[in-house]
Order: sequence, then structure tokens, then C-alpha cells
Amino acid sequence: MSSISQRLPPTVDLPLSNRLKQVSQNSAWQMKELQQSAQGPQDFVDLLSSGVSNVNGMQSQANQQINQLLTGGDVSEVEVFTAVQKADMAFRLLVQIRNKLLAAYEELNAIRV
Repeated sequence: MSSISQRLPPTVDLPLSNRLKQVSQNSAWQMKELQQSAQGPQDFVDLLSSGVSNVNGMQSQANQQINQLLTGGDVSEVEVFTAVQKADMAFRLLVQIRNKLLAAYEELNAIRV
């Protein structure tokens, strides 16, 4: 990998390269979170509450970026669209997890002992 990067010309600090840097930083953060969660057992309630908190944070960030765009802040439409789509996808995933948990609860509740 290092030999390839040595042959490539240095990158110019363009908006695209900034976005790529941000994506790689986010990926590194997500990998760190996965490693921490894999290190030991985590309480199920803590897992759910951290997921809800993460989704809430994504939605708050998307709302902040929308407000910045509307007030003429230094944020591009692409960044706002990406943040909104990311928050929307996370929320949809959270709803699906809730639906699966509810279905499992109803199935367990229907079992006669």
C-alpha cells in the first residue's frame, strides 16, 4: 500500500479530497466503535440506548446543516443532502430493529407455557 501511495502525485486540497478525508475519518471512528463493542459483553439496554443516541445525533447534525445552508453558512448542498440521507437511513434502520424486536416479543408472548 505504501509503494502505491509513493507513486501517486500529492493530492491537491480540493473539496472532494476534504470529503474523502472526512469519510476515511468516519470509517476509522466506526471501526473503533466496532472494536470496542466486540471487546466485551455490553448490556442490551445500553446497546439500544447508544443506537438511539447515535440516530438522534445524526438527525441533530442534519438539522444544524440545514439551518446553516438556509442562513447562508459555509456548507454545501451536497454535504447537507448527505447528512440528511445518512440520518434518514439510520432512522429507518432503527425503526426496522424496533419492528423486529416487537415481533419477537409478540411471538414469545404467544407461546403457551
